[in-house]
Amino acid sequence: MAYVIGLDIGGTKIEGILAAATSTSDPSLPKVIKKIRVPTDAAGGRSKVLNNIVVAITSLCGYGKENIPGFKLKGIGIGTAGFLKKGKLEMVPNIPCLKGVRLRDILSRQLWQRKIVAPLYIENDSICFALAEFMFGTAKGHRNVVGVIVGTGIGGGLILDGEVYRGRDGGAGHIGHTTIDPRGPKCGCGQRGHFESWCSGKHITQRYIAAGGKIPNPDPRKIFHSKEALARKIMSETYDKFGIAFANIINTFNPEVIVLGGGVSNLPEEFYRRVMTATRKYAYPALSANVKIVKNKLGDSAGVFGAAALALKN
Repeated sequence: MAYVIGLDIGGTKIEGILAAATSTSDPSLPKVIKKIRVPTDAAGGRSKVLNNIVVAITSLCGYGKENIPGFKLKGIGIGTAGFLKKGKLEMVPNIPCLKGVRLRDILSRQLWQRKIVAPLYIENDSICFALAEFMFGTAKGHRNVVGVIVGTGIGGGLILDGEVYRGRDGGAGHIGHTTIDPRGPKCGCGQRGHFESWCSGKHITQRYIAAGGKIPNPDPRKIFHSKEALARKIMSETYDKFGIAFANIINTFNPEVIVLGGGVSNLPEEFYRRVMTATRKYAYPALSANVKIVKNKLGDSAGVFGAAALALKN
């Protein structure tokens, strides 16, 4: 039995699991032995966030030692926004205090002081999502998979020929920051017309409000279901922009499956049909003919299972 810890570090909370797999090569979903959730407390600063991460890992490992005879931790996987470039964490807008931190080095040292010695793997949270769906979820059985998380922002993870693709610096897959219409809305990164600034849940809502929409407390689900002419116009525009972005993904990476996660992925099947129609409008026909655009299987658990999968896969 292989025991691993998976941690998903978000802007507001840190979720973790102690999980067990029959073996490190077992393709079935690991069994969750223990779950934990602690606040990230990004406002508390770097030391506070790092301490909360260590507390979560220590608690999960301690549970294993106390309750599982012969317990041995095989590895720790961590998913977080951004990526490690030359050992330093980059592009972490939701936890800015971690920018430039040598996360693996610091955590390894602090865990060693607590007598927790296991391989430590740190990866972008969107890659963790893609890996989880590839190994255990709706993309299981495929070798070329693109995971796209569409929530407040848009992130992406690439599995090419059965392996995680990271690029030169580890930043490959930042699909949300591909430009699909430079005349479009301003993105949180400061540039205009990115996929994220058109199609993230936050920006769909902002475009609707800016256009004069009347739905009280609008969100993508309300806009999608509304019969209001403006809401239908905003959604039609959204499908088209998704189509451009996904056509670029298909033409560039030639995947078998694009898996959607995040809040927008919970829209009904009609959303997926409309996006697929728009995608085929822009993608090269020979490449798009057999591509599937599907909803994730693991839901909110994808992040922690993907982090656990880092340890199992490695």
